[in-house]
Amino acid sequence: MPHHPTPDLVVTGGTVVAHDGRRRQDVAVRDGRIVAVGEGLAWDGAAATVDASGLLVLPGLVDVHVHLREPGMTEKEDFASGTAAAAAGGVTTVVDMPNTYPPVSTAERFQEKLDLVAPKAHVDFGLYGMLGQDNAEEMTAMAGLGAMGFKLFMGQTTGDNRCPDDAAIFRGLEAAAEAGLVVGVHAENDHLLRMFIDRLRAEGRTDPRAHLESRPAFVEVEALTRIITLATEAGTKLHIHHLSTAAGLSRVRDLRAQGHRVSVEALVAHLTFDDSAYDVHGNLVKLNPPIRPAADVAALWDGIGRGDVDVIATDHAPHTAAEQAEPDVWKAYGGFIGLETMLPLLLTETAEGRMTVEDIVRLCSYAPARRWSMAGKGAVAPGFDADLVLVDPSAGTVVNGASMHSKHNITPYEGRELKGSVVATYLRGVPVYEKGEVIGNPAGRQVRPGRTRGER
Repeated sequence: MPHHPTPDLVVTGGTVVAHDGRRRQDVAVRDGRIVAVGEGLAWDGAAATVDASGLLVLPGLVDVHVHLREPGMTEKEDFASGTAAAAAGGVTTVVDMPNTYPPVSTAERFQEKLDLVAPKAHVDFGLYGMLGQDNAEEMTAMAGLGAMGFKLFMGQTTGDNRCPDDAAIFRGLEAAAEAGLVVGVHAENDHLLRMFIDRLRAEGRTDPRAHLESRPAFVEVEALTRIITLATEAGTKLHIHHLSTAAGLSRVRDLRAQGHRVSVEALVAHLTFDDSAYDVHGNLVKLNPPIRPAADVAALWDGIGRGDVDVIATDHAPHTAAEQAEPDVWKAYGGFIGLETMLPLLLTETAEGRMTVEDIVRLCSYAPARRWSMAGKGAVAPGFDADLVLVDPSAGTVVNGASMHSKHNITPYEGRELKGSVVATYLRGVPVYEKGEVIGNPAGRQVRPGRTRGER
């Protein structure tokens, strides 16, 4: 056996799951990084040994779509509570969106946010900047501060950040391309959805389904067709956040066949709810873009099976209890919490045969780490950060908001029976969650994009 320094931690007897297979292996960790993975690893004097017999050992999940609401909306969530929820859910890296108050559209605001949130993070984090109407130069400066990428809101969302015009979008795409960073897009045509909202409101509609009717599939199809066309011309790395329709996925497939390169994200919510949820949960399941009919849900699952969907994320979007209880759909906020339920929900889908645990690793860890160039993330392998999640795939659990770590623990999954649970989460070899509790002082660090292992 090659000589290795004595490890700080050895995780023994577990089944290590990669994006392309699984093996029963031990994992040795020193100074926050994995130093060896193999069968029968043994060192005398390891500071800690964890018996993972009967458990799955996954790389920490990477959620590239969260809203932790700091600064400016900390009555909904803050970085401490949001990253505690991430740790409890087996998510060891989050990428936070810029539609805070004020929006992160300048280098000065980016630095202010970074200084504010860094001491509070229980897991590692990246920050998105905004692609706005007149801030291409600021995007370049934000890249210099370590921005993971830039978010373009083409459709209305929390914070009411209006879509830039196409010339401003193109300037922003060029700036992102020059910096080599991903532009993530909320792809809905803002003018069209506002027109449909005005029509429905004029008819007196305030019910939850009116939100779905205000955002028909072609509103998504038009926006993603336009942005993919522009991004290809600008040479930008493009990512479509929360694609929600069969028609949208079909259009992406057609454009890819023509040579356009784009990655696609599906949300856990769009995979686990269809529009019948409005009848049960009302405005609690209001989402932008909306929960769709069952045919769209089936198309997304088919896209996962075919490899058309690259990433699964949560769009973790907390609101206050009062906001979640708003009966008028137009006054209700879109979004709900999801960081703690993502992995158990997806494990339940594996138990029901819709995907494999390898798929979870690929879609929620390996692929996002590579797409956003997060060196050291996304795999249980020597040289990578020791971000590990120990999972009991057979444990039956019931979703209980009262045990969750977000500020407002209201979830439409309340009471749902799941199969599979997070036993422990490690960040660079240090436990941050075990025995149902988030532990230790915040030790998360900013993740900056860099050259990813194996990436050309």
